[in-house]
Amino acid sequence: MSSILQDFETSRSRSLRIYRWVTAWLVLGVVIALLLLANSIRDYRVVSRIIATDHVRNRMGRQAAILEQQMRRTGPGSSANLQSLMGDSDRTVWIELRRADGTVLERAGESGPPLFSRSEEHLHAFNRMPLYKVLERPGGEVVVEVFSLHVGPPISGPNSIGQPASPPASPSGPHNQLILEIATPLSNVDPSVFNPIRRNLVISCTAALSLLVTVGLAGLGFRSYDRGRRLEEQLGIARQVQSELLPSLTEAYAGAQLATEYTPAEEVGGDFYDIFPIPDDGLALVMGDVSGKGVPAALLMGVIHGAVRSSAWTESAARHQRESELLNRLLCERASRERYASMFWCYYDPAAGALRYVNAGHCPPLLARPDGVSRLDAGGPVLGILEAAEYQQAVQPVNSGDVLAMYSDGLVEATNTAGEEYGESRLRDLLPTVRESSPDEIRRAILASLEAFSGGSPFQDDLTLVVAKFGSLAGPTPR
Repeated sequence: MSSILQDFETSRSRSLRIYRWVTAWLVLGVVIALLLLANSIRDYRVVSRIIATDHVRNRMGRQAAILEQQMRRTGPGSSANLQSLMGDSDRTVWIELRRADGTVLERAGESGPPLFSRSEEHLHAFNRMPLYKVLERPGGEVVVEVFSLHVGPPISGPNSIGQPASPPASPSGPHNQLILEIATPLSNVDPSVFNPIRRNLVISCTAALSLLVTVGLAGLGFRSYDRGRRLEEQLGIARQVQSELLPSLTEAYAGAQLATEYTPAEEVGGDFYDIFPIPDDGLALVMGDVSGKGVPAALLMGVIHGAVRSSAWTESAARHQRESELLNRLLCERASRERYASMFWCYYDPAAGALRYVNAGHCPPLLARPDGVSRLDAGGPVLGILEAAEYQQAVQPVNSGDVLAMYSDGLVEATNTAGEEYGESRLRDLLPTVRESSPDEIRRAILASLEAFSGGSPFQDDLTLVVAKFGSLAGPTPR
């Protein structure tokens, strides 16, 4: 038992380490998904702002080029030039035309604060580098950019806002250089220019959300998997405990040789058997089969097994019958009617040469003797169905060399590929041919016959087999 507890602690420690590592990876996956989602949104906002700014600047550049061409034809003194640009773009906030020295020649639209210094404008005109700013206003962001215009001879006479004009230059002098400032809302953008980056945003966000959902599902799935794996490990330990509770046949039994086979259909089973000596060199044998299989059947099996072990049912026939009735009443009171059990329990009296038994609805064991094979089916109904059921002990004479085969329905109800059951008749026909063999050889012959019949088909129910050969004082054949 100490080795089982040690295996359990080792398995629990390993599961805890795996759980921590997987949890760390899942958290990392969530963080990556959230970062990808946030980065996709941030990139969209940054890139869309850049695209919108470039789009607005391109439009303002076209306006500046149009104005420059008009002023070369009509001269820079006509205020109709700016009004025509304002009319072409009703969303332009303001347009201002001024000389290189900062003198305002014309202005249309709203008034705005000075944004650029004289040196910045001169450097812009000299290097032909773009000069613009994005201005925050109550109505939204506005892109303000200045353009350097070359429109012909210097202006003579007063300008459009009443300021004195500069002295005329010689016709052969350089073209007059003017500064044009245009302010346009950043929202004045054709929405179709954002379609490519919107597609990228949708793809990136979808990928991030898919990763997030995948990590979430993986987390839920891992929790279920971890619980299932822990349950499987616990069932494996329960199977080991259950197998250790069954007789190991390492001790000698007076008056009989024994061989057993126990194969549960699942990790734990509802079949059980027990073998223990009684006074006067007697031997008690028990086999039970709880309805169903798996954990519920194993739990009920443990209750029945403990009740059998704790009772003194081998003292007399009356006590045997009374204990059968008490066990039946216990199951009727404590277990649901869907859970019942069949049981065959007997004890061998070597002095009387008799086998005394009660069969509570179990598959009738077969007693093989030189004169034939007998079915041990006397007793009563299965345990846990009829609360007022009565049970009668029967007696069967036993001589040296007789063979008793106790089995559960997993043996006789095993099917082949055609769906045909192995059946009791095949076992009845086999026992006389192997009766002279040792119990272990008989056990192997029965299993070989079953294997040949089923063709390797998996067992659908728990299979338990106990073979006892009476009248020998030798120890049991080890498994």
